[in-house]
Amino acid sequence: MFTLSSPHNHTPYCDGLSTAEEMVQSAIRHGFVSMGFSSHAKQDFELMYAMDEAGEAQYIAEIKALQARYQDRIRIWLGMERDRHAIADRALFEYVLGSAHYLFFPDGLELPVDGPVSMIIPAIKKHFGGDPYRYAQAYYVQLGEYIRDYKPDIIGHFDLLMKNNREGELFDPEDPRYWKAATDAMDAAFEGCELLEINTGGMARAGALVPYPERKLLDYWRQLGGQVILAADCHRAEQIAFGYEYVARMVRDAGFKKAAILGRQDTLFEWIDIV
Repeated sequence: MFTLSSPHNHTPYCDGLSTAEEMVQSAIRHGFVSMGFSSHAKQDFELMYAMDEAGEAQYIAEIKALQARYQDRIRIWLGMERDRHAIADRALFEYVLGSAHYLFFPDGLELPVDGPVSMIIPAIKKHFGGDPYRYAQAYYVQLGEYIRDYKPDIIGHFDLLMKNNREGELFDPEDPRYWKAATDAMDAAFEGCELLEINTGGMARAGALVPYPERKLLDYWRQLGGQVILAADCHRAEQIAFGYEYVARMVRDAGFKKAAILGRQDTLFEWIDIV
């Protein structure tokens, strides 16, 4: 068994479905030693999925109250999940999980790459001449550049666009064009952050059979010298540890000997053995 922790948990201040305290209580029941909250950071687009000004203040106050209330039972960290175009102040949080959910286009379209295929396919036709590999490249270029330049503490769900490509609906993930786009982005991202989450959110909520990133990319990340942290990307309290046993085996089989967890004291990260 391995030490349980997760840095990626959401609340109703964004798109979470369980209260923050329900999340904490579930983590304690599952034996977690630490956990972090990472509600979607304040932004000026897609407001229904992110904190607004008032919500951000309430979120910060509630997590700090929970830190004090449960300090003898579990270490709680105050974080945010920040998209490339978010406007939140990093100084208000104890850590940042950096991710990219959107592609932006000159006509004002904000395309969520984890949105419905019925939205993505027309966007590929309109903006990429019907070429899904140009679409994948555009996503990975912005992700790699963002992580390199912003330098978050953790990289979130690296290959999120695979959520809608489980059966190859959009592109062949074995195609050299896709592989080059993804690994070029990993090369760039590694310059800004060496800690990649292994995210089970797609498994818990969308029926995915594997986590983000898929195994081949995880192998490439290890070859770069990158490190990993397990994360549930949890929106419902009962899914706080979804897929962890599977992912722990995957990380071990990929050759990682250790993984990060959020610290139990005042240091943001600790390192645990993967056994």
